[in-house]
Amino acid sequence: MARKPAVAGQFYPAGANELRSAIEQYTPASERREKALGALSPHAGYVFCGPTAGAVFGRIEVPPTIVLLNPSHNYYTPPCALWTGGPWETPLGRVELHEELCDALAELPAVTPDDRPHLPEHSGEVVLPFIQYFCPEVRIAVICVTPSAEVQQLRELGEGIADALESCGEQDALVVASSDMSHEQGPRALQVVNEHDPLAIEQMERLDPEGLVRVCRQNNITMCGVLPAAAMMTSVRRRGGTKGELVHRATSADSPHGRGSYVVGYAGMVFR
Repeated sequence: MARKPAVAGQFYPAGANELRSAIEQYTPASERREKALGALSPHAGYVFCGPTAGAVFGRIEVPPTIVLLNPSHNYYTPPCALWTGGPWETPLGRVELHEELCDALAELPAVTPDDRPHLPEHSGEVVLPFIQYFCPEVRIAVICVTPSAEVQQLRELGEGIADALESCGEQDALVVASSDMSHEQGPRALQVVNEHDPLAIEQMERLDPEGLVRVCRQNNITMCGVLPAAAMMTSVRRRGGTKGELVHRATSADSPHGRGSYVVGYAGMVFR
């Protein structure tokens, strides 16, 4: 059973040629691409976050193995749901699962094989075409991290991902966390986003997953993918990474389609 697109034609173009053109439009042509251990990419409509996602994947030498960590906007449990249902389809074609890696991840104590949270979830689907564009032969493992995941489970997940990649001989793999930043409404929405997002970004630049979760909770920063981001950073640290780099930051107010009373922040980051 393939995972069919849920938001094609809404968040991003439904036609292959139109989708390729959009990705090309949003990706800087002259960026130097380098290997990375992790990345943070947004998952809003491309008219809002396309330039941020393009900046991320335009900076990375996208490898043929990706672990994609998504937040859940629809399900509260299980804490870490592993997709096992088969390939993912986008307008750019079919993306196969890395079966050996998925089997290894399924053995982690924090992980539960469960396809249900993935079916309506847009966060990974929106990121996947950028990955496909730069590496059409990519194979993936996809985990949906729900709000019930605790900090200890995020630590176990991140360290387990790193160990699974090593055991599968996939040391060059990239772990991608899908997340938008602050979501704010009201007359001060843009001001609050611009105050809050740098606090979270600072923790990610320091490669401090526990600090990211703590700062978001203490300051009520509505970063929807804070939990998958923390797990991703833990995996990066376990694999020898030392820092995160902010490559692009924007808000929905930057887009002509944005609404002044509701503002979402976007950050694109690369971790090495």
